[in-house]
Amino acid sequence: MKRIPILLAVLIALAASSRADSIKLTSGSGTMYPFQVAPGFTLEFHGGGYDIAIPAALDDPGGTLWNCVGCDPLTNLNFIVSGNLTVGAQYYSGLISLDAVSFVSSVAPNGILTVKYTATAFIQLDLIDDSTGLAIAGPFVWGNPDQPWYITAQFRPDLPSPLYTQMGATFSSATPVPEPATLMLLGTGTLPVLFAVRRRLYRVTE
Repeated sequence: MKRIPILLAVLIALAASSRADSIKLTSGSGTMYPFQVAPGFTLEFHGGGYDIAIPAALDDPGGTLWNCVGCDPLTNLNFIVSGNLTVGAQYYSGLISLDAVSFVSSVAPNGILTVKYTATAFIQLDLIDDSTGLAIAGPFVWGNPDQPWYITAQFRPDLPSPLYTQMGATFSSATPVPEPATLMLLGTGTLPVLFAVRRRLYRVTE
């Protein structure tokens, strides 16, 4: 994407423009659709009395997750959008970057690879008045740098090569709930411990 070479400059400029009245975003979620499938992505953020919705992409996003076409997804990928993100008399403009720092993966019998990434977030948005081009609210920033985001992405195999192509992803700042199978494994894993404790207590009371 043509935006990628200037993302660092955008990031520096946005950071330099931070003000003491930054509005902290505390939650968010979104969807990234498969490569070249409309609407590209959707995102929403909440916090500071604001609900920000980005209902569709005005341009293709960037990052290695979006561009994972014939790639190895078993690495820390990222998702980036920047520029004017909405349209109207008032619109949001800025930078959103989700950078994976770890991941776990699983492969279904049909070969579909699911990768669950844990990512750090950098978000800096301004609400712009279209008539003046000036910010009327913001910057909106991610409120807790220590709170990770979670990305669940699926990839189809590019047979006969060992590479994959992304089939879309979901984003969320909420801690994922363990799947029932995982809960069952955790539960059955604790049974021997519980039996051992019970046996020991029984011996003590004899």
